Amino acid sequence: MTNRRKIINDPVYGFISLPNDLIYDLVGHPWFQRLRNIRQLGLSSLVYPGAVHSRFQHSLGAMYLTGQA
Repeated sequence: MTNRRKIINDPVYGFISLPNDLIYDLVGHPWFQRLRNIRQLGLSSLVYPGAVHSRFQHSLGAMYLTGQA
């Protein structure tokens, strides 16, 4: 393994480090990157312009929390 490291700045949890190469490859996969364009909050951002949260951010936060457990 090449021991690649990537750190992502999350608005809720701060800097999240991807723990290993498998997670690095999963996050870089086009299917996972597609989550950047899917809104977690649906149409609420039309009513509340500050309510921006994607499935990508949600998935990274969930990964971070499961790593903390």
